[in-house]
Amino acid sequence: MCFSATGSFAASGLLVAIGSGALSRITFAPYRMFAAIPLLFAAQQAAEGIVWLTMDQADHIWLQRTAVNVFLAFALVVWPLWLPLSLHRIEHGAVRRRALLGFICAGVVVSICATVLLIRWQPAAQMAGHSIRYVYSLGAESLRPGFYLAAYSIPTVVPFFISSASLARTTGVALILSLVAATAIERDALTSVWCFFAAVLSGLVLTAVILEQRLGGDRRSHHGLVVGASRRD
Repeated sequence: MCFSATGSFAASGLLVAIGSGALSRITFAPYRMFAAIPLLFAAQQAAEGIVWLTMDQADHIWLQRTAVNVFLAFALVVWPLWLPLSLHRIEHGAVRRRALLGFICAGVVVSICATVLLIRWQPAAQMAGHSIRYVYSLGAESLRPGFYLAAYSIPTVVPFFISSASLARTTGVALILSLVAATAIERDALTSVWCFFAAVLSGLVLTAVILEQRLGGDRRSHHGLVVGASRRD
């Protein structure tokens, strides 16, 4: 997926199915934001499908620009805030909740910076091998991709190592490995290849929801769906 319009739309459809399956299993309201992650990925992938369809079509430049902005808004603005906030909502340990609150604040800063970046330097889509590279307008030379990537990883990856949710640490490790692989394989198209995170994270989200339902029982009645029996503050 992510290498064609067909792949992006197919991925979007699969993610809708995964997200719907995760949400249908939720009986504890705070968990819905976490379970909705695949649906947001689906919208993001659908936006990139439109980018693919409108590549090199001057008559649809406005549609492509809109799709580019939607895709990057999800990737750079939504996720740094959504991920730590969703983990905070399902966390019951007081110490962990305070730690996650700090990552939410970090996510707010990253999201604001990304919003300014998108507004100030209007991004455009270009082909990069078999993927899409998103480039910014003249004047963006001062950007430091390595620094921003490090800052971006703080609210999007580290919280999974703080959370006590099922498979949280597994998800964190998977995200790190996916990021390293994406950087090594498609450095120039890193933002687009980030769609692999969607498949990895969405599958783990659904698995985590299933595990939480199976392990619920008495634990859910006292602590909600999230606190693992072997993970306590």
